[in-house]
Amino acid sequence: MIDAKNGRCGLAKAMLTICFSCFCYPASAAAPPDSVDVVLAQTAAPDPVPSRTEASPDPVAPLGRDCEGGDADACTRLAYHHHEGDEVPQDDARATPLFARACHLGDMTGCTMAGYAYSEGRGVERSHEQAAAYYAFACYGEEATACSNLGLSYVSGDGVPKDPQRAAKLFRQACDLGSVSGCANLGVSYSLGKGVAPNQRRAARFFERACKADDQHACYNLGVLHRDGLGMPRDYKRAFALFEQSCRVDDASACGNLAMLVDDGRGVRRNRQRALELFDKACGLGEAESCFTLGRAYQIGKGIERNNARAIELLERALKLDPDTESAADARRALKAARDEAA
Repeated sequence: MIDAKNGRCGLAKAMLTICFSCFCYPASAAAPPDSVDVVLAQTAAPDPVPSRTEASPDPVAPLGRDCEGGDADACTRLAYHHHEGDEVPQDDARATPLFARACHLGDMTGCTMAGYAYSEGRGVERSHEQAAAYYAFACYGEEATACSNLGLSYVSGDGVPKDPQRAAKLFRQACDLGSVSGCANLGVSYSLGKGVAPNQRRAARFFERACKADDQHACYNLGVLHRDGLGMPRDYKRAFALFEQSCRVDDASACGNLAMLVDDGRGVRRNRQRALELFDKACGLGEAESCFTLGRAYQIGKGIERNNARAIELLERALKLDPDTESAADARRALKAARDEAA
C-alpha cells in the first residue's frame, strides 16, 4: 500500500504510510521574527458589521463594535464565532473577511486563518497563492501553525514552487515555535528524506515529541518506524499499541495497518474476525487498500460468508478512492470477475 502521501502496499504486504499532517488552525498569535521571506497578502476588506435592534440583541455585538474600532483581537474572535457557528449562524463568507481584517490590523492568528480559508475555499474563491501569501506573512510574525502550513504548501507546490528544502526549514521553525504539526511534519521530512538527508532516528524523535503532545497521526507514523525497525529495533507490540490508539480517533491509515497486524498475528494474537472489522472501519474512513482487502474477503469467503454484491461494492469503492494504488490492477481484475459472476 505505498503512494507518495500515504504509503500503501498490496493485500499481503505491509503498509508504510508515513505522510505529512494536514493544514491546521493556529493555536495563538505571536510576534515577528526575521527568518521568513514575507509575501504581503492582499487582504479583503470585510463587510461592515451589521447592527442589531435592541429587540433582537446580538450576542457578539460588542466584538463587532470593537472590531470596527480597530481592535484586531476582537476581529479574530468575532471571525471565529462566524466560522464555527458559535452564538451566530455559521457563515464563512462573513468570517473570512473578518480574519483578513484582523490580519490587516496585525493579528497573526487572523492571517493564518485567512490563509486556511483561501486554501480550502471557505467563504472565498479558493486560491493557493493567496493562502501561501497569508501564511508567509503570519510565519514572519512567528505564528507557528502558519509556518507549518506554509511548509506544506512548499511540499505540494500549492501557490508556491515545490521546494522540499524550504519546507523542511519551515517545519523546523514551526516546531521550534511550538507547533506540534510542525514537529510531526519535520519527522516526515527526515523519514522520507524530503528536503533533508534521511534519518530515521531523528524522525522518531520528532514523531515521539508530537505524539506526546497528542498528535495521533504522529503516533501512527512512530508506529510505522517501530513495526519496520526503522531507526530502532523492530517492535510489533509497540507498533500495535500506537496504531490502536490512533485508530481510536479514526485515523484511517492507522486502522488499516492495525488490521494487517491483527490479521497476521504480529504483536498480538491473530484474530481474523477482528481484522475484518478493522478493515471495514478503515474502508469507511477512506482507506482504499482496506476496501480492496475486505472486498476480496467477501469475494472468496475468507473468514467471512461469501457475498458477491458486497464484494463489488467494496472493490468499486477501493478504485474510486485510489485508482493508482499498487493493488489497483488486482482490484480491477477482481471486480471484473465479480461482475462476470453477477451477470
